[in-house]
Amino acid sequence: MRLTPRYYIGKLGVSRADMQQVLELLDEQVRRRRPAYVCAANLEAAALAQRDPTFCEIENQAFLTTPDGMPLVWCAWIQGLSGVQRVTGPDLLIEVLRNSAQRGYTHYFYGDTPETLSKLESAVKDRFPGVVIKGMHSPPFRDLSEQELGATVAEINRLTPSFVWVGLGCPKQEKWMADVLPRIDASILVGVGAAFWFLAGEYRHPSWFCQMCGLEGLFWRGLRHPVMGLKWYSRHLPICAWFLLAAACKRMRQVQCGGSR
Repeated sequence: MRLTPRYYIGKLGVSRADMQQVLELLDEQVRRRRPAYVCAANLEAAALAQRDPTFCEIENQAFLTTPDGMPLVWCAWIQGLSGVQRVTGPDLLIEVLRNSAQRGYTHYFYGDTPETLSKLESAVKDRFPGVVIKGMHSPPFRDLSEQELGATVAEINRLTPSFVWVGLGCPKQEKWMADVLPRIDASILVGVGAAFWFLAGEYRHPSWFCQMCGLEGLFWRGLRHPVMGLKWYSRHLPICAWFLLAAACKRMRQVQCGGSR
């Protein structure tokens, strides 16, 4: 399987593709009936990839690792890659659902609670008429036995959905996708984090301006859970600053090397 070109944030390779390119690549993969998995990497995932070699390898071996968080996009821009755009899990899910009836895509949703999945099913039917949902499954909030995992894989292979949307949260969903991929016959697995909550109406996006400024996490994490938000930002803002500084240094070296030739 040929991977798209990537730019690097430390050890993490991020796909150099905008939303339209991602949709085209996924469509081609669906037509070929080749299994694959897709990661949507935010700042937390980028930080985890620096200290967890196994998780980093999972991200780097994905068919696509899209820049879900604006800091990852800023790093690309600083490196001179102006064409890189943010491709979030929720946005990717919505765009694929929007194209599904026309292109014949079918879907399976894995993760979260039965209540959220029920709301999600209703929202998909209301917003995207003609979309085929082949199955949904809310796994228990614990480590799965091999028998339970095998039963899920067997069901996915029996139903053969075009896409399996995985909403387990990072890094659980990435590890789950990498674990089951060798046993998947044809479906594309996509880790989308909290996308189920957004589509089901349990969360909502802030304004476009707020998103482009990298403040979406502050909007729904900080305002809803201030203590948790404060802890998250105190831990990740220094990491974000380090990534941006490293990207700037890399760009300066590239310019100096180019000027010396």
